[in-house]
Order: sequence, then C-alpha cells, then structure tokens
Amino acid sequence: MKKFEDFTQEDLWALRQQIVLNSLFVADYRNSFGIDGHSVCEFFDSFMSYAQELEKEDGFEDESIEEFFARYDNPETLWDWYCCFEDFSWVQYEEVDEEEMELAA
Repeated sequence: MKKFEDFTQEDLWALRQQIVLNSLFVADYRNSFGIDGHSVCEFFDSFMSYAQELEKEDGFEDESIEEFFARYDNPETLWDWYCCFEDFSWVQYEEVDEEEMELAA
C-alpha cells in the first residue's frame, strides 16, 4: 500500500475521483488506496477551505458553485494544497486482515 506522503499528483487526483467532494458523510470518502475515510474527509475538507480562500483572493466570491468547482476542483489546485503539508503523520489507514491477504495471494 502506498503511503499518502508518497502520492504523486496523479495518485492524488485518482483519489479525488473516488470521493464525493464536500460531502457530509464519511462513507463518501471511502477509497481504494486504503486510507481511512476520516483522514480523507479531513484532507478534502481543508482543501475546500483552501479553495474558498483562493476564491476570495482571486475576487470570485460571487460566482456560482458550478463556476467555483470548474475553477478550483482540478489536479493543479489540489496538488498545490497537498504540497502545503510537511507532515502526514495524522493520516490513518484501513486495517488489513493478514488472513485475507494470504488467501488472496
């Protein structure tokens, strides 16, 4: 399993495509990367705050939600947010059942 701190921009965007951005439900943050939904939810909640700050700085506060997502929900903005982190020790991972792993092999 690849650790979150080792993600590339492509990995991060693939994760983004698996979740429901701005959802209130942790279940919408389940993913195939083995990262706990709560951690993914926290990361993307903070990404939304980051994007909203960019929106204010860029002078687009009055645009529609569709325009907001079109402008800021992209691999480059997401990568910029990811690169703001120096430490990913807060990220939790799903527990892997050793027996299931052996059976799958």
